Amino acid sequence: MSPYSAITKDHPLNIRSKWLLCALFIPVFLFVFSLLRVGRVEAEVKNVEFDIHHYHQDDGATYTSLNTSAPVIPAFSLTGILPVTQDSLSGLEEALKSLLGPSQLREIILLCPQAHAITFQVRSVVREVVSSYPDIPDIRLQTIQTDIDARVFGILAAAQLSGWVLIMDQDGLSRENNHSRGILLQPPALSFPYGPKGICFSWFSTLEPCLRSSVAGFPQEAHHLLPPFVMPAALAMENGVISTMVDPWSGLGEYIATTRTDGIGGVVFGTGVDMLSQAIELEQAIHRHSGETSGPRNNGSIQGAQLDDTLATTAGYSAPGVFVAILPTSEDFLHMSPLLCMLKNTGGHLTNIWIYGTTEAPLDMPDPQDGQFVVSEHCSLSYAMLTLSDATTQAQRLSAWFKSLATPADIILSLQEDNRFTNLAMDSTTNFRGGSVSVRLPRIDLPHTEWMGSLSLSEWKNWNQPRIDISIITNNRPLSFTRLFKSLNETHFYGDTVDLRINVEQSADDETLKIVQNVHWPHGTVFLHHRIVQGGLMQAVVESWYPGSNDTYGLLLEDDVELSPLFYAWAKMSLLRYRYGDPRNRSPLMFGISLYQQKNVELPPEGRHLFNARALFNNHGISDPTTPYLSPIPCSWGAIYFPEHWREFHAYLPLRLSGSPFKLDKTIVPNVRSNKWTKSWKKYFIELVYLRGYVMLYPNYADFVSLSTNHLEVGSHVKVRTLEKQKQFLVPLMETTNCGTVALLDLPGRTLPQWNALPVLNLTGGMATLESLVEVGHIRREELTGCTDDLALFDIHQLLCTAPKL
Repeated sequence: MSPYSAITKDHPLNIRSKWLLCALFIPVFLFVFSLLRVGRVEAEVKNVEFDIHHYHQDDGATYTSLNTSAPVIPAFSLTGILPVTQDSLSGLEEALKSLLGPSQLREIILLCPQAHAITFQVRSVVREVVSSYPDIPDIRLQTIQTDIDARVFGILAAAQLSGWVLIMDQDGLSRENNHSRGILLQPPALSFPYGPKGICFSWFSTLEPCLRSSVAGFPQEAHHLLPPFVMPAALAMENGVISTMVDPWSGLGEYIATTRTDGIGGVVFGTGVDMLSQAIELEQAIHRHSGETSGPRNNGSIQGAQLDDTLATTAGYSAPGVFVAILPTSEDFLHMSPLLCMLKNTGGHLTNIWIYGTTEAPLDMPDPQDGQFVVSEHCSLSYAMLTLSDATTQAQRLSAWFKSLATPADIILSLQEDNRFTNLAMDSTTNFRGGSVSVRLPRIDLPHTEWMGSLSLSEWKNWNQPRIDISIITNNRPLSFTRLFKSLNETHFYGDTVDLRINVEQSADDETLKIVQNVHWPHGTVFLHHRIVQGGLMQAVVESWYPGSNDTYGLLLEDDVELSPLFYAWAKMSLLRYRYGDPRNRSPLMFGISLYQQKNVELPPEGRHLFNARALFNNHGISDPTTPYLSPIPCSWGAIYFPEHWREFHAYLPLRLSGSPFKLDKTIVPNVRSNKWTKSWKKYFIELVYLRGYVMLYPNYADFVSLSTNHLEVGSHVKVRTLEKQKQFLVPLMETTNCGTVALLDLPGRTLPQWNALPVLNLTGGMATLESLVEVGHIRREELTGCTDDLALFDIHQLLCTAPKL
């Protein structure tokens, strides 16, 4: 029996059973022959730039010269797709470890059968790997139905991504040698699939495993590739093409070939191993991939709503979810109705509402007409209503109501002040999708929740993940501190725990000390820190906060800042979108979120000048000039800083101040005014931002409406406070109204834009791109250090080339 009989039975390839026998004699012949040819071919390959060139050799074979001048794909533009099965669980850790090391990976998606026992084990392995190897890329678990071919699902998932995808089998890259792993993890930006294994056209125009690529390392054009391989995500097929295929890898190759003038389905690169070893590995790979499914084969049945729901979840799109609201009074329901309507009408989510009352506080709402309550002409909501004095009976009725729901809840909304039935609701969904997420909202915040309707389901599911710490820096301005603290107490925190740290300078006056010692903070703990040696503003700010985890964020506030009551809503909405939502909206280049909207740009060497983002975007033809934007300028008048970047800054600053590796007066960022700010922490943060290409998110509301403002009090950096100078920096604060948080949704499409749609500025307020910022930083780093090696995330010693040589 042929070693490839596993694919000849129902595979479109015609592989001759005598091939392996021939393979035993071919290596010697080809090796000797290649010695005669290699000089000429290598010389020709050196001239190839941004092209595929075919060489027809005397032996009848066709060799391919790759685009050897192609740059490596951009950092964090590669997504790995790794299927997991019950049989592969024991090797999952090794598969994930094979993805460690230098790479362009942004995220690893694990495709796992929708079985609780398997997902539990997978999560356990992932937690262990992440705790042991903190540098591993982000890992996202995606469950798939057990009757869906994992190969099909992987291709469909790839079709919803951007950038490049690394498609693997259940072994990851653990079977690949270092040569292949290096190419796959830091691949060149080519327009076709490429990898170490594939099926090629033979000398006799039949299809056979690709082996000649091992000779002298020449690439070889292929009919199709077998995992692992890299390709642009845009090449992946949609469902209408893939659902009728018998073999997805062959079908993918044929599909790609039809889109290319050269008719190839991919390219196999040389692996650096001998042909016989490669033949054995290919035989094993073909056997694995010919029957690789997560359950019974059912390609053709992935259709309609089932496919749409599956793909939406895979790609990180806002798949419809199931929301349950449990509210004690009709007034609570009415206050939350704008959010519930937005969830239903805009998000397409299913809303189930339970309104309960007591004999002491009976419901005053009419029974819903025809099962609906009309909130407005655009929205009607269904709800169940019950008034009972016996809590036990209520619990029984609520439990029965939950069991009657067609689909268990993803998100359970309840009142923080009265959550008698929330735990019961949570218990009823424990075994569904890993359990529901509970969001407990204070009654005072309910009228201001409409913005939450703009969140995707994946963002909702991460509601309880981010934690914002507030750090106030104050000295001897008791009135300023009182104004800031009053604005904090008027803020809507939506039931979140928010810890407060107050950092008091050694020179603080008695009145300030008395005020800070008597603050009442109901949202979390209060830590009061009083310096005994004068530190100055740089030390006061930099030492005021340090992250406890990668889910902890720092809001740094000097005491002359004042806040909008909606600042926390803006911060949380932005964090959930750009740190916890769709992976395509997450980037390690984003270092924080500004609450303040710029009216001036301070860094041009000729001096400060007025700035209006909306006018700039209009002039440059931005489709919606109301969009928020990205800027490398760090904000010091109310901003949230991300943990990884703040830790990196903490590592950078002592090195910089010590005069190593650069003298203290060395100019790092050319032609900016911050070079003169020798006592400001922002001078050094700007240096780090410039070398890395980092950016901060800025709001862009009408008339400079902001989530924080600065009163420009006399202090370390302001010696004279004039009315004219105040007007340059004072901006109006976003206020709550009877319409709730409608102003917060004054955004394109009433939601925060996708990451790649955000305009990007440079340090002096001109239009730029993320790629240009990163490139300028890399060039400057090379000029300063002479280092040209690829950069590792958040590693300051590697950035500055101060790491000891191994």
